[in-house]
Amino acid sequence: MDLLACIEHQHEVYAEKDYTILKDPRVLLNLYNQERRFTPNKNYFLEVQTEIQPFMRQVVTTWMHEVCEEQMCEDQVFPLAVNCMDRFLCLCPIKRNQLQLLGAVCLLIASKLRSTNSFSMEILCAYTDYSVSHSAMVAWELLVLSKLKWNVASITGFDYIDQIVEMFPWGAESNLLHRHARTLVSISYTDSKLIKTPPSMIAAACLTSAIRGLRLRSTNQAVNDICSIASIKISDLETVVRVVDEAVERSVPKSPPSTPEPEPKLQGYESPQHGPNTPTEVENIYF
Repeated sequence: MDLLACIEHQHEVYAEKDYTILKDPRVLLNLYNQERRFTPNKNYFLEVQTEIQPFMRQVVTTWMHEVCEEQMCEDQVFPLAVNCMDRFLCLCPIKRNQLQLLGAVCLLIASKLRSTNSFSMEILCAYTDYSVSHSAMVAWELLVLSKLKWNVASITGFDYIDQIVEMFPWGAESNLLHRHARTLVSISYTDSKLIKTPPSMIAAACLTSAIRGLRLRSTNQAVNDICSIASIKISDLETVVRVVDEAVERSVPKSPPSTPEPEPKLQGYESPQHGPNTPTEVENIYF
């Protein structure tokens, strides 16, 4: 087996947590100070784009999320890709048939920055059912980078999760908290209502939703700590939490109705149809 084959077959190894960084409050302060540079500052559906509608963004970001899940890439790739897409759409009007191309290009760029194994153009073209060509991706990659002035190492909600969790004792109450909060961050980036929301607020809302879903013993204290460290009002936090929970509920496929025991049918009689199922609760989502 040659060297290239050995590299392809080796397992990914992730670095251990650096608590010197995770417990240093200066890191959070720098994130707060820099996040405004990377937060979309306008509703581009009304001010820039003439053909792109919110539901189109929903479809494309959901597709991007599914690609990331199927390729099992790092959690931070998807939020970064969506952030790059939103910032580009604030600057440059495009046609509706170019939106998936833009999403694929942003996935390519984000994976180069945040993934150990970046997407190949061939894979992304295949995921578009070859409606996007290799040459178009090459051209649009340069276009996106130039429009964003190569400032693509954006701060996203993902960057806050570990920093906040590791600073408080309640962060150790459940080993699922990191996983749940990161999953909620990814889902929240598919909702167009949160385009202009700072990533610190998205992270705070996702952490709050995850903490409540896991029913931590220190839930009330944790929510107060999150509001304090993020310098946000509880009323503002609750507003974003509701949007996140709604996005999560939409992302969960409705379970099919259970099949009842067969009953003897009377000739000419049809049994009444069952009503709609109760929506799945947030804490029942598989992460």
